[in-house]
Amino acid sequence: MRKKRPKILIVDDEEAMVFSIRDYLSSYADCLGATSFEEAISILEKEKEISLVISDIRMPGRDGFDLLDWIKEKRPKLRLIMITGYGSPSVRALAKQKGVLAYLEKPLDLDGLFRLVKEFFEHKGFSVSIKDMDFTDLLQFLSFAGRAVKVQVTNTLGEEGEIGLEGDDVLWVRTGSKVGEEAFFEIVSWEGGGFEVRPLREEELGRRELKASLSYLLLEGARRKDEYSLHGDQGQTKTTEETEHGEVDHPLKLILEELKKEVPGFIAAGIVDVDEGMPIVAISTDPRFDAHIAAAYYTEVAKVNEKALDALGEGCKIEEFLLTSDKFYLFFKNFPDTSFYFILTVAKGANLGIVKMIMRKYEDKFINAFPLKK
Repeated sequence: MRKKRPKILIVDDEEAMVFSIRDYLSSYADCLGATSFEEAISILEKEKEISLVISDIRMPGRDGFDLLDWIKEKRPKLRLIMITGYGSPSVRALAKQKGVLAYLEKPLDLDGLFRLVKEFFEHKGFSVSIKDMDFTDLLQFLSFAGRAVKVQVTNTLGEEGEIGLEGDDVLWVRTGSKVGEEAFFEIVSWEGGGFEVRPLREEELGRRELKASLSYLLLEGARRKDEYSLHGDQGQTKTTEETEHGEVDHPLKLILEELKKEVPGFIAAGIVDVDEGMPIVAISTDPRFDAHIAAAYYTEVAKVNEKALDALGEGCKIEEFLLTSDKFYLFFKNFPDTSFYFILTVAKGANLGIVKMIMRKYEDKFINAFPLKK
């Protein structure tokens, strides 16, 4: 009996991208295409056999996250792969929180996408070249899918590494010279080579040598990469413990520490780039505060408000806005003519006039310390 072909919906506002993906996957699956949120919804309401959606994040009007929210409400068993030309660790983290199966960045590697689609439908081990697919994309796909696998990696110098993964839990990591987190950061820094993915054997499921989540390790790796770009080798060699226990080396962070002492009811503060969904710097009095996750949500809040202004008329630009909850105030202040926002959270009951005066006082300090241009 002939095996039934999977049915996939591809959504992108660029018709050429929809055609390209449809054409590449057509040998394996029946593919439908849409170029807008509305068209995608219309197809999903009619085609009940669609089991996978591949969607761009950024589209005019309602975007990929809107589509994901609709799917979670109306078709909760349907899975979605997100693609974007504007990737960042925080948007990646937000996508994971919302239940995305995988998150891929443009320019899209179609061969890598084909392999991921087959892996989703067939759940078999496979091997692939690192140049064919971003290694972190593969790890996130496996994590999103909740797979229990062993990933064996070899770089072009013949060095070998191994990662045990079960969902978002990293069970172990080792290379020829390192184990644990440092081995993970070494592996993801390799360029070239290949890797194989195999299901974990029953006896390997109980092997737990590392207490860390994949999402944390990927975000920490991104932080180290950003730090290295700012400080060179000195920043690259800083350990996680040094950062977490008070060594403040970013000029903006020093200014935020000054601001914290002046603001009544201070809870958290940071500067984010909403175009990239990425925090530049952030501090908090709450150790549970995750700057990368928060930045992803701040990005969505700022974009919603920008869309609201667009509806009122062209040429309107956000200067600042305030969100009020039962426990705190959340201030958003845009640095003029940039995609950067200064965001400050203070306890409910704080004097808003004083808080706004302090924010204005520190605006020039931020700009002088780190030119915010876009």
